[in-house]
Amino acid sequence: MMLLSNKILSANTAILDQMLKHRFVADIQADTLPQDVFHRYLAYEGRFVETAISIFAFATIGAPDIGAQRRLIGVQDALANTQVPYFEDIFAKRGIALDTPVPDAVIAFDAGMLDIARTGQFTDVLTAMFAAEWMYWTWSQATKTELITDPDLRAWVELHAAPDFADQAMWLKDAIDTYGDDSDAERLSQVFGDIMQLEIAFHSAAYDNPPKRKGS
Repeated sequence: MMLLSNKILSANTAILDQMLKHRFVADIQADTLPQDVFHRYLAYEGRFVETAISIFAFATIGAPDIGAQRRLIGVQDALANTQVPYFEDIFAKRGIALDTPVPDAVIAFDAGMLDIARTGQFTDVLTAMFAAEWMYWTWSQATKTELITDPDLRAWVELHAAPDFADQAMWLKDAIDTYGDDSDAERLSQVFGDIMQLEIAFHSAAYDNPPKRKGS
């Protein structure tokens, strides 16, 4: 019998492939990602890290056992005490403005992910984060051997291809199989697909001219 997580992946092959072939990924693999695009992307991604802390907090509240709670608390700790300082440091290093204007697609991504965490079931939150992290791990694995001349960009790719990140993505996959039910397959497949649509718009936004306003 096919695992629930594999059913979700199978149902979303086309949309996941669309994200894996996104211009952002292709530019990194070709070593042609414009610096201004990378900077806007980092600004948007750094903003999302703070949202992710809240997402995993909601997941922790909904976790059905102490094992899952421990794991999710560890994720929150890493986000707050490792990833937030990382973005603070790289913003200072590369001169990225803390008040970089935020486009609608980025606001929609944050809001969409947070809404799932607030209103969805535990497995919905797992699936939303699985979608994001599985996608990042997949393209980073395929990209880590390419020539990337920007050392910060190379480090970013290597971070998402590293064993620790792979372990996190695989834990989310296994948790869906542990805590989900086959009757959830259609709903969770929809969650995964919705997140991929938001991810595509999020990454495309880094190529657009930012709006003349701040994010909420």
